[in-house]
Amino acid sequence: MQPIQPIQLSVFSETARLKQVVVHNPGPEVDQMVPGMMEKLLFDDILYGDLARHEHRQFRQVLARVADEVLDIQDLFIESLQNEGVKLAFVEDLRRLVGLPDETCNLLRDMSPSEAASSVIGGVAWDDMRGHTRWEEEFDYRVRPIPNLLFMRDPASVIGDGYSVNSMATWARERESLILSYVFRHHPRLKHHTDQDKWFDQVTPLVRGEIKAPVSLEGGDILVLNHKVLAVGCSERSQADAIHLLAESLRAHRAEDESSFDHLLMVLMPKKRSAMHLDTIFTRTSENECLVYPPYFLEGSPELLNVTSIDLRHGELRMSTHPSLLKSLKAVGIDLKPIFCGGTDPIMQQREQWTDGANAFCLAPGVITSYSRNIATADSLDKAGYQVVTAQQVLTNAGLDLLDGSKYLIQIEASELSRARGGPRCMTMPLSREAV
Repeated sequence: MQPIQPIQLSVFSETARLKQVVVHNPGPEVDQMVPGMMEKLLFDDILYGDLARHEHRQFRQVLARVADEVLDIQDLFIESLQNEGVKLAFVEDLRRLVGLPDETCNLLRDMSPSEAASSVIGGVAWDDMRGHTRWEEEFDYRVRPIPNLLFMRDPASVIGDGYSVNSMATWARERESLILSYVFRHHPRLKHHTDQDKWFDQVTPLVRGEIKAPVSLEGGDILVLNHKVLAVGCSERSQADAIHLLAESLRAHRAEDESSFDHLLMVLMPKKRSAMHLDTIFTRTSENECLVYPPYFLEGSPELLNVTSIDLRHGELRMSTHPSLLKSLKAVGIDLKPIFCGGTDPIMQQREQWTDGANAFCLAPGVITSYSRNIATADSLDKAGYQVVTAQQVLTNAGLDLLDGSKYLIQIEASELSRARGGPRCMTMPLSREAV
C-alpha cells in the first residue's frame, strides 16, 4: 500500500507552473435542470451534458499535460466521507444549513460515502416527480442538484499557504462551501492543515448558529498576484465587509510572519452579471502581462474602476484610494502590460467578455487556456507573441513541450461549457503551484 502523500497548500502566483488543481466534471446535476430552474441556478441555458462532459474531459487532459495532478472534487469528497462519523456530521451540518427534512437526512445517513456524495452533488428526485406541484419552477427535489459545482474556483480558495472557505452570495451555491470545508478538514491528504491555516470562513459559524447572515466572498474575485500582493474584487458576489474580514485575518497572520502578504487591492466593480467576478474582466497571463476588458482598466475611460489599497503591514488596516488597478499594481512593484479581451473593437470586447474571453487560466508562465470561440481575443494574444494552438493539437502531439519557454494560448472547445457563464479559470481551483 502506497503511503498517503499530503498536499501542501501553496499558491503565491497566478502564473507559476501548476502542481495540483481541483476541477469537477459536470455530472448528472447538469442533466437534471429544466428551463424553469435556470435563473435561480444562475444558468442562462440548459446544457447538453454529454457534450459538456466531452469538452471538460479535453480540458482536464490539457491541464494534465503540465500539472502534476488533476483532481476531481467529487472524488475528494467521497474520500473525505469514508469515516462514518464524518459522514454523519456532514449530513447534520447539511440539515442545519439547508433545512433538509429528517426523512431525507436518514436516507443520506444510510448511504455509502460514494452514494451520499453523488446524491448531495447530483441531486435526488422524488419517486414520482409529477406528484409534486410545480416542481419545474419550485425545485421540488428531495435533494436538489448543484450544477454550479462545475465552477470550482468559487466555493474555496488557496491563498499563499492557507485557504478560505468562501461564503457564497446566492442560495443556489450555499451547499458547495460546506462540501469544500469538509474536504479541507477531513481528506487524508489535506487534514493536516489546521484552523491556523484558514484565512476566512463564514460557513462554520453559520452552521453552528453563531451568525445569521454571512457576508459573501467568492473565489473568482480572489487573485494571488505574487507572494506579497492580492487583488480582490468587490463585486456582485463579494461584499466589502467580507474582504475586510479577509484582510484583517491576513494582517494578523503577517504580524506573526513578516514574509506573509503586504497588500490587498480591493477593486471596486460594477454590480452586474456581466462582471460577476474580478476574473471575468482581469486575469494574469504571464509575469508581465494581463488580459483585461479594456473599458474597466484604460486611463480616460468613463468606466475605469477605482481601487482601495489595503496595507497589511501595520497594527491596523490602512486604506487609500487609487484611480485604477494597473496603477495600483505598479505602485506595489507589479508592472503589467494589458492585452485586450476582444481586441480593439468595442463590440467584440463586449461580446467576448460575455463569453469569458478575459477569463484565461495559466498552466505555467505564458501558457494559458481560453475558449476557442473568442477569436478576437486570440488575435490580440497572437499579436502579443502567444502561439495559438488547439487543445486537439496539444493532445495529439506528444512532442509539443508547453514548458519550452515559449508563450502558448491553448484554445478549448466549449460550445456547451460556455453556456454556463464561466471560463477556464472559473473551472479550476489550484491547490499548489511551483515556488517562484
